[in-house]
Amino acid sequence: MLQGDMVNPVLMRIVFSSSNVSKVRKLEIEDLETSDKEMRLDGDRLSISGFECLVECAFKARIHHLTSLQQIHISYCSSVVSLGSNCLPKSLQMLKIDRCRQIELLQQQQKYDLVDLQIEYSCDSLTSLSLDAFPNLENLRIIGCSNLESVSMSEPPHAALQHLSIDRCSKLEALPRDMNTLLPNLESLDIRGSPNICRSPEADLPPNLKHLGVGNCEEQVRGLSWMGNLDNLTYLMIVGDGRESRIKSYPEVGSLPHLPSLITLELWFFNNLETLECNELLRLTSLQHLHIVRCDKLKNMEGEKLPPSLLLLQLDDCHSLGEDCKSKHQQIWSKISHIPTIKVDDRQIY
Repeated sequence: MLQGDMVNPVLMRIVFSSSNVSKVRKLEIEDLETSDKEMRLDGDRLSISGFECLVECAFKARIHHLTSLQQIHISYCSSVVSLGSNCLPKSLQMLKIDRCRQIELLQQQQKYDLVDLQIEYSCDSLTSLSLDAFPNLENLRIIGCSNLESVSMSEPPHAALQHLSIDRCSKLEALPRDMNTLLPNLESLDIRGSPNICRSPEADLPPNLKHLGVGNCEEQVRGLSWMGNLDNLTYLMIVGDGRESRIKSYPEVGSLPHLPSLITLELWFFNNLETLECNELLRLTSLQHLHIVRCDKLKNMEGEKLPPSLLLLQLDDCHSLGEDCKSKHQQIWSKISHIPTIKVDDRQIY
């Protein structure tokens, strides 16, 4: 009979040497102590949960011998574990680390073959992430890394990266430098909850950027000049600071950069917003879809009217303005009646 801390290492070796797992493509490891002890092989997915020091035992059991493995999802690991490229199988495409504060992702003299890396509320030791360690990365998502200060890279260009999302990393000092040359194919950037980036010089964003999300802090949304002019941007989402937001009128005069190709603009969670500034939005000459969500106090529109290019105005959870639209309130209706389709809470009213 196996006893004590011998159970997990031996069990892991048995599991990962089994012919039944040789074709596993997705491995899910949950190290939450309150979880039921479970090992389940479902087709090409192997799920393991509830065993003590599970992550450390799994990697000591030579996980890199799973030559068909493409995805690893590690969650709720409280142990100190160092992950390097030599721990992972060459076939691995995606690594997700979720709520594992003590995991350390090694970068010095490492080259990972990953195309998708997601770090959420994990890796407290991570202060800087170098994209040079991930030359094949197409998607990078970082949420709630409390000590992350920078994302860096050097030549040559990282042509593979298409999607970059950094959210709720309050210590982030700036966006990566020379993004316009070193990230030539970046199409989607979501950068929220990082107030310090607005204090740095104008961002050098990639020329092919089409989708951009900003916000979750007032510093980012009050003035968007830090974004620079984005000639190819077609989608912009601006997220307010919820109940903490002090913005009562938006967009402020002169706050929008030159966005000649913008088709869709979404405004979310401006809980204290009262007035929408139509004249500032008139600068968006290609705008077709305006979507406003969870702006409970929004009731006024100032200026001439919303852009004549608009094809769809969509309001969700904007009670005051939504009711005025449905009743065709004179002051509001004169500014929106030219829009072919108007929806309030998913119901078309015009």
